[in-house]
Amino acid sequence: MHISYRALFLTCIAVLLSGQLSAQALKSADPGLDSLSKYIQTKYGLDQELFNGYQYYKRFVQYKGNPFFPEDSFYEGSVTIRGVQYDNVGLKYNAYSQDLILEYTDFQGRYNQLRLNNIHIDSFRLGTYRFQNLHLFNEDLLFYQVLSSGSVTCYIHWAKNIHSTSDDLQYSHEYTSALGTYYLSYKGEIRIFTNRNTFISIFPESMHGEIKRYLRQQNLSFREAGPTVIQNLLNYISQLKETSSEH
Repeated sequence: MHISYRALFLTCIAVLLSGQLSAQALKSADPGLDSLSKYIQTKYGLDQELFNGYQYYKRFVQYKGNPFFPEDSFYEGSVTIRGVQYDNVGLKYNAYSQDLILEYTDFQGRYNQLRLNNIHIDSFRLGTYRFQNLHLFNEDLLFYQVLSSGSVTCYIHWAKNIHSTSDDLQYSHEYTSALGTYYLSYKGEIRIFTNRNTFISIFPESMHGEIKRYLRQQNLSFREAGPTVIQNLLNYISQLKETSSEH
């Protein structure tokens, strides 16, 4: 089910107009749309599922770089919480703390950033980047970027670490670049891969030669590969699989 701030607001207005609130409560609200919105916020608050989290504030101000993936910027996207999808929201993903940050303006026009409660999040989207909250290989519930082509799907868990720095007196520590842990779903089986050899071993031997040639031509390193590189690889694998199945 999809929901938006506008739909939530209109629903609250409908409740008021339908007379489901008591006459005494209606009298306590000042006339006019502004006072109505303030009344609704005071009476009901913002959507309790979407706005279930903690106020976000910037930590580690003496740390160089930033903890966010893919960058320190809010993306227009969506988030699904307990099966309810909220569209057209501003989100960014903290890959160091593994938190999803929501930006919003309340009914009084105040800007806020909220750290959402991860355990209730089913999935989210940052622009074109899609993530799911999953258990893989008996690990804890983690966010994985999902990339797919045909019947081949890659799950990537992105993380950032910190290390101390001594060459810059302005900063005490520095964030690393995003590090990916990769899993591939192929023919109903999910396997982890860390390098070219473990990736190639997932597929039938008849496909190894073509995959090796592609990896060599692209000079592909999974340690440095980003989402676009992985998506192009999956597209190639999917086409190769379909071609191979014809012979």
